[in-house]
Amino acid sequence: MPKVIGGLLALIALAASTLAQVDPWTTLFRGFVAYAVGGFLTQLWYVFFTVRVQGSPNASGEAELGSAKAEPIEERAAA
Repeated sequence: MPKVIGGLLALIALAASTLAQVDPWTTLFRGFVAYAVGGFLTQLWYVFFTVRVQGSPNASGEAELGSAKAEPIEERAAA
């Protein structure tokens, strides 16, 4: 995802520089800077927001069904 966001920002910067008739080397430099900033800011977004969303006490990824534990079938039949 950071490459996609960075690529979109780079394309926008390249298009804006081309429409403004800026020097070609400056246009490429602006595109590179936009790509780098977009990639970095997307990674920063992931660090601050997705880590908090995924932070759950159940590390195995299974859904917790409550505090009741499942009994094996043999124990239920004997009771």
